[in-house]
Amino acid sequence: MKKGNTEIYKEIENRIVKLKYEPGELIKEKELINEFNVSRTPIREALLKLSEKGLVKMVPRVGTYVSQIDIKNIKYAYETKKYLEMLASELASLRATDKEIEKIVKISERIDTYDTIKNYKDYIEDDYLFRKTIREASKNPMLIEYLEELNVITGRFIRYIHYKIEDPKWYNRSLKKIAYAIKNRDSELARKETEKHLSIFLEEVSKKFFM
Repeated sequence: MKKGNTEIYKEIENRIVKLKYEPGELIKEKELINEFNVSRTPIREALLKLSEKGLVKMVPRVGTYVSQIDIKNIKYAYETKKYLEMLASELASLRATDKEIEKIVKISERIDTYDTIKNYKDYIEDDYLFRKTIREASKNPMLIEYLEELNVITGRFIRYIHYKIEDPKWYNRSLKKIAYAIKNRDSELARKETEKHLSIFLEEVSKKFFM
C-alpha cells in the first residue's frame, strides 16, 4: 500500500515511540521500501527527519539505527512539558467544545477502571489520549506542536521502562480533577490541578531515574 511522505514518517516515528523498533535496532530500509511500496527517496527523507529529532542515528556505509534513550534529555523534556501542559489545560477550559470536554471526562473515567498491570497498554494509551485531547482543545497550534514533540520523547521512555504509577488511585483521581476543572470552565483550577499532578509525577520519576 502506497503512502505519502508524512504518513511514512509518522508511521516510523510511531513504531519507535511504541518500541516496535527498539533502541539500538537497525532499521532495514529495503523492508520499508517494499512495505510502503515507494522509492528509496521518501524513506530516506523520513529517516533524515527522524535523525534531526534525535530518534535515529544514520551511520554512513553502515545503516540507520534507532537512537538510545538519553536520560538527561528525558528530564529536560518533562520539565518543559510540565509548564506547557499547564497552559494547555488552562486554554482548554476556555476554548474546548462541549464534545471535546465530554471526551476528556470520559477518558479520565475510563482510565479509573483499568488494572495498571493487566491493562497496562490500555492505561498508557488512554493517558496519552487524555493529554492529546486537552492539548488539541487548547486551539493553539504552536503549543500543540511543541507538546507533540515532547510526547514523542517521554512516550518512548515510559514504555521502555514499563513504568508503573506508585499510587494509581491518586493518579486517576488527579486526572479526574483536571477533567472536571476543564468541564467547569475553571481555567485557574485546571492549571493548578495540572501543575499539582505533574509536579508529583515528576518528583516520583526523578527519584528513580534523574537523581
